[in-house]
Amino acid sequence: GLIAKGSIKPGDAILMTKGVAVEGTAIIATEFKDRLADLGVPADEITTCQKLLSQVSILDEARIARTISGVRAMHDITEGGLATALAEVGIAGRHKIRVHMEKIPILPQTRMICDLLKIQPLGLIGSGSLLICCSRRDENELVNRITDAGIAVTCIAEVLGEGRGIEAVYRNRPTQWPVFEVDEIARFFG
Repeated sequence: GLIAKGSIKPGDAILMTKGVAVEGTAIIATEFKDRLADLGVPADEITTCQKLLSQVSILDEARIARTISGVRAMHDITEGGLATALAEVGIAGRHKIRVHMEKIPILPQTRMICDLLKIQPLGLIGSGSLLICCSRRDENELVNRITDAGIAVTCIAEVLGEGRGIEAVYRNRPTQWPVFEVDEIARFFG
C-alpha cells in the first residue's frame, strides 16, 4: 500500500487531519503543568491538553485514505511540525505548495499554550496529524469518510507546479512561511 510522494500533481488538495501540534501540546501540558498553572491556565484546560496524547495515532485516517483511488501521498507530521512536514512533501514530490494560513486548524488550547510560552505552533512536534495529498475529484469523498470516522480534517493547501518551496497566503495575500532549524519543543526544553 505504499504511496509515493513523487506522484503528486498540480491542483491536488492537501488535507490535514486533527490540528497543529497535537503531540507537542500534550507534552508541554504534561511536562510543564505547574508552570502553565502559574501562568493562569485552568486545570481543566491542562487536562484537556494532556488527553491529546490519546490522539497521536494516524492509523485510522491513513487506513481510510489508502482506500481512495485519488490519494497520491501521505505524510505524518512529526518533528519540526507542520512547517517542516509541508516542506518535506514538496521536496519529495518535486512541486511547490501553496498553503492557506487561515485554514490551518489550531486548537484553542494549543494557541493559548504557545502564546503564553512564546512557542510557534507551526514548528512544534505534530505527531497525531496526517497530511494527505489527493486529487480534487476525490477530495469530498475523502473528507466525508474521514469525518464520518470522527476525525477532523481540513483542506489547508494545494500542489502547484514543479519546483520547490512553500508559497504562503493569508486570505489570498502573500505572507511569510516560517522555517525552523529545530523543533520548537527542543528549543523550549533547551
